[in-house]
Amino acid sequence: MDWKPNAFQVPATLSQTIYQSLKKAIIDGELKPGQRLQEKEIAALYNTSSTPVREAFFRLAAEKYLVISARKEVLVQDTSQEEVRELYEIVRALDILALRKSLVRMGDADVEELRAMTDELGRLYSAGGHQGYLDQNLRIHDRIWSHCGSASLYRTLSDLMAKIAIYRRKVDFAPFSDPPALEKSYRDHCEIFRLVERRDIDALERLIEAHWGEEFSIDTPPAPKRGPDARR
Repeated sequence: MDWKPNAFQVPATLSQTIYQSLKKAIIDGELKPGQRLQEKEIAALYNTSSTPVREAFFRLAAEKYLVISARKEVLVQDTSQEEVRELYEIVRALDILALRKSLVRMGDADVEELRAMTDELGRLYSAGGHQGYLDQNLRIHDRIWSHCGSASLYRTLSDLMAKIAIYRRKVDFAPFSDPPALEKSYRDHCEIFRLVERRDIDALERLIEAHWGEEFSIDTPPAPKRGPDARR
């Protein structure tokens, strides 16, 4: 196995260190879907017994980052397209909850920050930078969620998006390389900003219901060519 653990701030236990290191390696793509992990090999990397490694394995298996087979083989979780569709359904529902919580906590400065982030999204949309657009798209959602006031909700959404990113990396899938999907996404984000600015949660809920999963729904009309200021 080529993967080696990175340095971490010292957490409460060695098991926690191993858990964090393995989880980060899976999310970053250093450990691939379907790759087999050897308990003894990882224990040797940390100069420890098998016990903390096994504890980390069980925790990651509970979070669906690893699979422990009936033969006790430990494999990095592999995700199908249908499972990713289900993840999007969960994100969609939790996004609405996070928006409800975030809107009452976002001040004028937060809205202006969102405006600047959406303007940058517009620049990337016009430039046709698909990966840059995707990264900025996700930063906008993450920034809104960060205002929700619930660490558990924010962490759950972050984990769901990490699992979706693992799938994208596995299949080398660029979701916004298809022009209609890119156009729908950008049009949605211009509207998300406008509705956040107006604090219109009912309209936001209706929009979010159709927002997630552009990868799987591409029959959409053209998008605007400018940022959120043009919609005011």
